[in-house]
Amino acid sequence: MNGGDETFPSALDRWTPEDWHEYRRRIEDGEGSVRAMDAITRLRTREAEMAR
Repeated sequence: MNGGDETFPSALDRWTPEDWHEYRRRIEDGEGSVRAMDAITRLRTREAEMAR
């Protein structure tokens, strides 16, 4: 997410409504926004890799 890495921001374009719901839930529970985004994006990436 630092420097010229565009992977993280582009991943948000693929988030589902459920991902955004999970993000809001995590924020309400006190998790930091970047940490929540990173966790959800990593989960989706792992799920996509396992589906191959």
